[in-house]
Amino acid sequence: MPSKKPKEYFWGSAGIGTGTLGNLSLALAYEFKNKPALITTRYAYNLEIYNDESVTPLQNVNDLGVLYGYKVGKFRFSTGLSRVWGVKRGKFLREDSEPFLYGKDSYESLGYATIGIPAEVPFILSNRDLGIGLTAYGNLNTKRPYGGLNLSFYLGEMK
Repeated sequence: MPSKKPKEYFWGSAGIGTGTLGNLSLALAYEFKNKPALITTRYAYNLEIYNDESVTPLQNVNDLGVLYGYKVGKFRFSTGLSRVWGVKRGKFLREDSEPFLYGKDSYESLGYATIGIPAEVPFILSNRDLGIGLTAYGNLNTKRPYGGLNLSFYLGEMK
């Protein structure tokens, strides 16, 4: 019986999720041939969507990172480094009242950029080319740390 040769795998994913902020993410990954390791390049866009009042600006976080991890069964455990940038609210500026619409509070818009430590733990169910999974994700940084859970779809060489 011929032995099954180890194979390298490439795949991409897109996900939508929720946590401290709403999240959209895209990722490309490479799983090594002879070991249970992977490298992932990930972009995540996080937007404040859970605010009771109408405020401007909406806070957001962009995260572009490279993660290294290990595959254990259907799980992958990864962490790495990322560039993090976005907008947060500064000083209160004014309250705009409109008689027929909801008023809104305006704040100073402050941009920021920093380095972060992203982490993710996807659980992936897949056949050879397609997959679906849940991903716990987060980024530890000095400006706007965040975390949450994503529903992700995968396309590529999965098994």
